Amino acid sequence: MNEKIKTANYRRCYLTDGQNCDASGGKTLQDLLVTAKKSVARPWLRQLGVGNSARQFLTHLVSKISCVCGEVVYFEPGKKIPLVDVEADGSAWQGTTQPKDAAGHKRDFQEQSLIFAVRENHVAIIQSVSLQTAELEDFFAWFLQSKANLVPDALIGLQNLPSKSAMDKLKDHQIKGIKFGDRLFTNVREEQPPDPSKPHAKRKRFIQRINTSPQIFNMLLSLGVSKPILDKLAANPDPGAIQVDVEISYRSRSEKEAVGVLNSLAATLGKQDGLDTEIRLDGNSSIKGDELTVRGSVAVQSPDGCISVDDAFAKLSRWLAEQIQSGTVA
Repeated sequence: MNEKIKTANYRRCYLTDGQNCDASGGKTLQDLLVTAKKSVARPWLRQLGVGNSARQFLTHLVSKISCVCGEVVYFEPGKKIPLVDVEADGSAWQGTTQPKDAAGHKRDFQEQSLIFAVRENHVAIIQSVSLQTAELEDFFAWFLQSKANLVPDALIGLQNLPSKSAMDKLKDHQIKGIKFGDRLFTNVREEQPPDPSKPHAKRKRFIQRINTSPQIFNMLLSLGVSKPILDKLAANPDPGAIQVDVEISYRSRSEKEAVGVLNSLAATLGKQDGLDTEIRLDGNSSIKGDELTVRGSVAVQSPDGCISVDDAFAKLSRWLAEQIQSGTVA
């Protein structure tokens, strides 16, 4: 059986009233999902976008190893699948097809999915490009509040927390400074599709595309760096070599204050993949980026290249249970 290595991310659910006061009514996120499952008729389908052109669909909500597990998928109704083939003369053939099952019924093409496991207020997530923590927060709010009419006054937050090793490093230490950065641009070389109106080229043609780092790009805009300046940087002969680092001098006055700063940095910086982060402490020690979050790898069965949802539920819930039992999360 083929397997895919997926990243499991930990989040803590907080149900507050906006003033950091509990608004759960004594219920955990797990309790609320179980209650909503019983009261909300299927399909659990959320419509999005202009004219409801996109949809999120809660396909499963089941119990596994003391967890409630589910999968949210994203799709657009009627969207066709692109096809490609090679003609006898070596030219490309391209077309589209309507997704159909073995019986010939038209089906919608699933583009992205997010798999989650919830134990009390502990949440483990395997996410994708189009469905990440913020989208899961919104989906939970829609499902629990709009559809099931549960905890109507609560703000549902899935917060990234620092690891236990990061918290342990703060004992008897003060924060001296914070540094984070990333490459401003990524230089991507993509093959250019052949033009049917032109003679077939003997060599493959490539296009250079410049992708921006959203977190750094948006930060520079918020600091007042104008877009024309950033566009000029993108025209650099090697834009992928431009690294932007932000360094902040800071001195925490107490352990309580340091813990608050560490939690805030984990919530804003730690959840962003690829961001190079370092929190300098006195005594020549530091907290590196990987310690600003709790994540791990799980090997999920993937027959025909598609993830087995049942196996993902079992592996993700087991990983979450291990984090709780080991004390990695409290």
